[in-house]
Amino acid sequence: CEFCGLAVPLSEERCPHCSKPGWYPNVRAAEQPEERAALASRYGEAVAAAEERGCGGVVRAFESAVGASRAVLARSLVDVLYLLEPNRLLPTYYQKLDGGIQIPSTDGWHERRGMADERLFGEGRKSVHFAALSLEDSGLPSYGECSLVLRERMIEHRASVFEGNSTLFLESASFQLPAGHRAVWPDRQKLCIAKLAKELQPDFSGSDFQAILLRGGPSSADDEFVEVHVWGSISPFAVEKALLFRRR
Repeated sequence: CEFCGLAVPLSEERCPHCSKPGWYPNVRAAEQPEERAALASRYGEAVAAAEERGCGGVVRAFESAVGASRAVLARSLVDVLYLLEPNRLLPTYYQKLDGGIQIPSTDGWHERRGMADERLFGEGRKSVHFAALSLEDSGLPSYGECSLVLRERMIEHRASVFEGNSTLFLESASFQLPAGHRAVWPDRQKLCIAKLAKELQPDFSGSDFQAILLRGGPSSADDEFVEVHVWGSISPFAVEKALLFRRR
């Protein structure tokens, strides 16, 4: 692969390690002019409102911090051990269903998630991994006891960010998708400011920012985070580090 330098089997249409080259529909959707314009408007309004509250400096510090944020996948220990086997790729939610290694939930969440993912990705939903933005190496425990910190250079070209839990967001919007609530990876700071500037206070410091960006709740439905959509395969080479949560 000319991008990451790793070996690519002749049968593959794209690199199985960094998924380059290729077209990434999630990135292309976030790059549309109407999306960029709407996000720029939200960002500008959020910054102006923060300045009026005397939070201009804090907002700038938060924006700088988010510029170094990571995409963190929370997965089960079983998934992580599977990935460590030779020549394995991390399966997406839909790939696990299609492979018969996961049963759909019976509480209606599977159907609701399917509607949201169809709206966002169409048939491509089977190729998307869902992660969260984090300023630390931790993800959301409600999605699994292991945090996989993704290597930025392996995902930055195929990652986009979304306002929050995409299923809950689209449900609340009657499955209509207003412009300005997703962004390409290099613009993740703007999306975070548009969403979170109102929560920043003048006395906040860098140590307060992680709790604003990513907060775990009693259940996954109560989690607050900025969702990361990573298109394509994830091999062990795309993972920088893995951490195991201690269950209480």
